[in-house]
Amino acid sequence: MKITDLQKAVQEIDFNDGKQEELLQTLQAGKRRGGRSSALRIAASFAVCLVAVGILSVPVRAVVSSLVKERMEEQPKEEVIKLAEEIQNQSTEANSSTREYTAGEKERRGNLYAQYLEGLFPEKELVRVDSEEAATEHEFCFLTTTGVFYLPANRELTDEEILQQIDFEKKRDYALEEQNAEEIAERKEAQKRQIKEVTDAGGITEEQAVEIATGYLRQVFGLDGNGMELNHYYNTSDSTPITVADTYCVNWSDMGNYRYYYFHIDARSGSLRSLTYSDGKNIEVQETKTPSEADAPAKAEAMKGVAERFLREKLDIQDDYQEVKTYYLVRTPGGSVSRLVDVLFVREDGSADAVSCRWDGVVSDYTVTTKEACEESLASSAKAIAERHTKETGEENEVEVVEN
Repeated sequence: MKITDLQKAVQEIDFNDGKQEELLQTLQAGKRRGGRSSALRIAASFAVCLVAVGILSVPVRAVVSSLVKERMEEQPKEEVIKLAEEIQNQSTEANSSTREYTAGEKERRGNLYAQYLEGLFPEKELVRVDSEEAATEHEFCFLTTTGVFYLPANRELTDEEILQQIDFEKKRDYALEEQNAEEIAERKEAQKRQIKEVTDAGGITEEQAVEIATGYLRQVFGLDGNGMELNHYYNTSDSTPITVADTYCVNWSDMGNYRYYYFHIDARSGSLRSLTYSDGKNIEVQETKTPSEADAPAKAEAMKGVAERFLREKLDIQDDYQEVKTYYLVRTPGGSVSRLVDVLFVREDGSADAVSCRWDGVVSDYTVTTKEACEESLASSAKAIAERHTKETGEENEVEVVEN
C-alpha cells in the first residue's frame, strides 16, 4: 500500500459525499490546512495504519529544513507527549474550522509556509483551550477536545496567526511521528538491508532515485523542488500492492499551496513505475467539472487525447499501443459520476500504461500496469464504495465500472 493509492481510492469514494473531502485532505496533507474540513483522529488512525505498512518511513524532522528540525526537537518532551495524546483523544469528526480560509488568507499562507521553512516562526504560540466556553473568549484559538480551529468571524487572519497555525500543525505531525519513532527506526534498518541487496545486484541507490525523480519533476511539471519539502523511502519486496514493491518513493510537498508530487522509481532498473499529482482542487473540480451520466461517455472519449498527449509530450513515451480504453465509475441510483476517468493504453504483450485524468483535463496519476490488473482494481474499488455507502446510509446502491 502507498499513500498515493489511498489518495486515488478516496478520490473515487462516494463521489459527492462530504466524508470524501475529509479523507482526501487528511491523506494528502496529513493534517487540516487552510480552512478545509478533515478529521485529525482519522489522520492519526491512518498514520498508525501507514506505519504498519511502511508508508511513514522518515520522521518529520528528517524532511523539513534544519531550522524547523531544531525548533521541533527543542520542544519539551512532556509537551510532545501531551500533543500526541490530544490527537488520539479527539473525536472522529474533529479538526475542522469555524469558517473556510478566504482567498487572501490562502495566498498568504502559501507564501508564509515557504518562509516558515526558512526560519520565519511566530512570535507566540497558538492559544489552545479545553472547552467551548473558553473558545468563545478568543477570536483565534484551537479547541483541543474537538480539534476545531476557531477563526476570526469578521476579519482575516493576520500573518502572525497564520504562522501560529502552521507551527502548531508542524508540532502535531512531529508529535505523532515521535510516538512511532521506535517502530519507524526498526523499519528503516530493514529497508537499509534490502537496499544493500538491491544495489549489490546492480540496482540504483536511493540518492540516484531522487536524481531520477527530480528529472521527472522538471520534465513533467517544470519544477526543481525549491520551496517544497522532500521525502523519500524504499518500498520493500513485500510491499503491497505488488506494483510498488522494490521501488523508491520520492515525493515533494508544497503544503502551503496544497500541491503534492509523488514518484515511484524502480529500484532495479531506475524506470518510472508511477507518479501522482494533487493540487487540492478535487472538491472544487467535482462541483464544476464532473459530467452528468449522459455526458460522461463523450467526455471520457475526449480524455483519450489528453492522456495520450501526456504520455507523448510529458513522459516522452512513443510506444505503439494495440488498444486504448477509458473507464469511470457511476453510482446508482442517482447517476453520480466519479471524479476521475482512467485511460488505459495496452501494448501487444499485455503490459499497459494507465493515465488518470480529472474531468477538467488535469492528469493526476500515471501507472505502469496491465489491463487485467487495472480492471481488477476498478472492480474492487466499485464494490468497496458501494458497500461503504450502504453501511453509512442504509441505502442500497450499486457502483458500475463503465468502459468505453
